[in-house]
Amino acid sequence: MLELIMILMFILCGIQLWRGKWLWLIAGYNTATKQEKAKLNGKMLGKAVSGLLFISAISIGLTSFFPEIKLVTIVGIIVLVGMMIAYVNTSPKFRQK
Repeated sequence: MLELIMILMFILCGIQLWRGKWLWLIAGYNTATKQEKAKLNGKMLGKAVSGLLFISAISIGLTSFFPEIKLVTIVGIIVLVGMMIAYVNTSPKFRQK
């Protein structure tokens, strides 16, 4: 039951971030000044984070059906988050033109 609630919350947040709404959920973006936010492409940042949330929701769903892959899923999500942080910080795609 807890997994289902988490999946639904991740999907809901992912949809809203994909649409460019609820950007205040992104850590660091919500505390950025207006000048810092002007340098970032918030819509692309929201899409990147929403993709991460969708993948996490799928992973949580898979672990509820296949509990033996729980450790692999946890490690996979941690690696994916690290890669996403590096990609967002280095890619010019997330900078405002």
